[in-house]
Amino acid sequence: MAIDLEIRPAGKPGEAGIDHDVVEAADPEHPKCRILLDYWRARRQPDGLTLRRDFNPLDMPKLMGGMFVVEPVDDGADMRYRLIGVANEQRLGMPFTGRLFSACYAPQMAAIQIALHNRVMNERKPAVLRGRFLGVDLEYAYFEAVYLPVRAETGLQVVGGLYDMDQLE
Repeated sequence: MAIDLEIRPAGKPGEAGIDHDVVEAADPEHPKCRILLDYWRARRQPDGLTLRRDFNPLDMPKLMGGMFVVEPVDDGADMRYRLIGVANEQRLGMPFTGRLFSACYAPQMAAIQIALHNRVMNERKPAVLRGRFLGVDLEYAYFEAVYLPVRAETGLQVVGGLYDMDQLE
């Protein structure tokens, strides 16, 4: 299913932002997404979730630039990026760490992303998206993202990674 989405830098309504369209995939193709999924699977607890404290980005230094951690806000009405790798912030041309989805994305994009993250946490199952970016000073970039539910001390979160399909190392 293709989803047309738009990302706009907060505070600049009406300006061109980052556009992309995505489809949901059954399994990751990008080697870094597969590594993240395998790492998550290897640490699953009997309830099917991995503990956030057992998911250590330092175990995967080559993946850190594309990794992200998301937590729900207001019982899942919004989401906050607790952390997003510097490679993704540089590619997208704006800071995301510490920001709400509603402040990072246009309303439709925020709603779709919030729903996806809530689904990953509620179903306790990974999700994979694949698609293309076009943004400010960006060429089309073919990317893949994997979303993994984890249990933190404060509740459920999503840990994942977003990687360029043209950069397979």
